[in-house]
Amino acid sequence: MRSTLLKNSCFFWIFAAGLFSSCNEENKIDTPQISSYDIVEQAYMADSVPFSVTVSAEYPMNSVRIQFYSNEEKVSERIIPINLPGTYGGKLFVPFVKGVDDGTAEVRMIATNKNFDFSTRSIALRIARPKYAYLTLKTAYGDFRMEPVAGEPYKYAVDYAFPEQEFKGIIEAPAYGDNGNSFLFGGTTIQANVLPTDSISFLTDLPVGTPYTVSFDIRSYDVEPFVKPSFDGIDFPSYNGGLAIVEKEFVQNQAIKIRGFLDIADWWIDPTFFDTDAAGNFTFRAADGKYRVTADANLKFFRVEPMNGNSLADFDPETKTGGLWVNGGVGDMGSLPNPLGIPSYEANACLWNPEKSFAMAPMGNGIYQVKLIVEKTIRQSTSGNTVGIAFYQNSRSLNNPVPLNLVQTLYGNPGVPESSGGSERFMLKTTANAYSQGNYIATGSNRALGGGQKYVFTLDTNYTPVQVTISREEK
Repeated sequence: MRSTLLKNSCFFWIFAAGLFSSCNEENKIDTPQISSYDIVEQAYMADSVPFSVTVSAEYPMNSVRIQFYSNEEKVSERIIPINLPGTYGGKLFVPFVKGVDDGTAEVRMIATNKNFDFSTRSIALRIARPKYAYLTLKTAYGDFRMEPVAGEPYKYAVDYAFPEQEFKGIIEAPAYGDNGNSFLFGGTTIQANVLPTDSISFLTDLPVGTPYTVSFDIRSYDVEPFVKPSFDGIDFPSYNGGLAIVEKEFVQNQAIKIRGFLDIADWWIDPTFFDTDAAGNFTFRAADGKYRVTADANLKFFRVEPMNGNSLADFDPETKTGGLWVNGGVGDMGSLPNPLGIPSYEANACLWNPEKSFAMAPMGNGIYQVKLIVEKTIRQSTSGNTVGIAFYQNSRSLNNPVPLNLVQTLYGNPGVPESSGGSERFMLKTTANAYSQGNYIATGSNRALGGGQKYVFTLDTNYTPVQVTISREEK
């Protein structure tokens, strides 16, 4: 019996020692080495460059990475997961880059083991921009061959009497050389390797049926005729989260040109800041000064806000200048849903949220105005449900409401606002309100305002409290 136990005990220790030795073998790590590689010496933008790399190592591997660097910035990468040393291959994409000269880029080959020890090889790769025999302009009217322009090595053009002044298209580059790829140029701000749906918006002022030239430069990405989204001659930058901003000085009553928005007919133009004529021309209503204009592609409207230097303007009670800001929600009674907001109360209700405050137009001499449209930016009140409207001296705060004195309001039916009879359409409220300190305008309960009717709220800050008059503007 003792002999058996001794044998078993010996067997156990021999087994454990073997297991321990095996574990040690598995835990041993060496730094892998790139023993050889193969890659071309020159490539063109938009190439898929073939490569092979041989890795030597005694112990388990993790990956081989092939990285492409331009001006010390990594712009593309290929990762090959591996377990064992050996020779591996694939293709590395060379991006098509705007505005850079032909030159030398860097390819880094990195071999990594399971403990993330690594070794690197750096290879210089000459990169050139392709010289295409042609490009293809693809439109709803068909495909058009764009030929090289003499004396301009990167420019391609086609002449044609396109059937519209505005049309959308996309530009296709063919595969170039042995390793090239066909791809598309397009988008609102032109880029390479886009989707077929990322169209370019072409626009000309020439009469329909007049031949004109469509051109594209594959180095600068300049397109003609192409109108970037702009406001009064200032190009909007690329959208960030659907928003693009310009800030500039405006002059009261100046004509405003909004260009580059093919769907401009679907955008809401704020009547507080712009007059619009039957021909679709815009005039700036507010006083001279600096303003921020935010193009909101999500809600399709231009938010205009007065500025003081590089910040949104607060009201200056000494000079009677700066910004006055509007907010609101449910008034003195009821629970009316989404009562107030621009471009509409349905899409962007204020709900006494200071981040949703919108600006009045400074008209000069201490006068401010805002125009609200019934069933668009202000909701009709119902029985026992009213809309509250307050005015604030700070752009994003409800802590400093304007003290008000309602000196003229509207009575009677919406069509006869000058009548002294009937019920008030709007009333000054001094009852407790956590958002306005009991100092706001409320619609009359169940008092019809008239669907689509535009009401002008005018604040005269030369008085204390500020005088408020409300008038009706003809449709």
